[in-house]
Amino acid sequence: MTGTPETEYAAELREILELRDVPAAAVTRIVRDVQSHIAESGEDPAVAFGTPSEYADNFAPKSRMARFWALVIASVVLASGGTLVLISGVFGLQSPAHELWGLPPWARIAIGAAGIAAFVALVLAEGVRWRRRASGSDT
Repeated sequence: MTGTPETEYAAELREILELRDVPAAAVTRIVRDVQSHIAESGEDPAVAFGTPSEYADNFAPKSRMARFWALVIASVVLASGGTLVLISGVFGLQSPAHELWGLPPWARIAIGAAGIAAFVALVLAEGVRWRRRASGSDT
């Protein structure tokens, strides 16, 4: 990204705040306040506020990122694990030589489908939650 340090600082601050799940209206207000202060004082934003990450800590601690990573890990485990078990069940129907944990093929298909359904439900629930936060109706 090529631009002024002020523009780059504001863009990075906006991105960090959004990743930390700060509501859109609050992000806009925070970034405008920073831009206003910089325009009035002429200071370097890093000198006035610290790094974008440090300044974002005032509004949304890094601990909120733990929720994001938990979601990512749960999504990967549910989607890939569910798919693996489902495929194992399908192959088990075709040949009894394909075994997994001593479970019958129909049980593996059911468990795999449940894992994939849980993944879809998790993604949909998080999408609804994100949408509510973005609109400002969920605090």
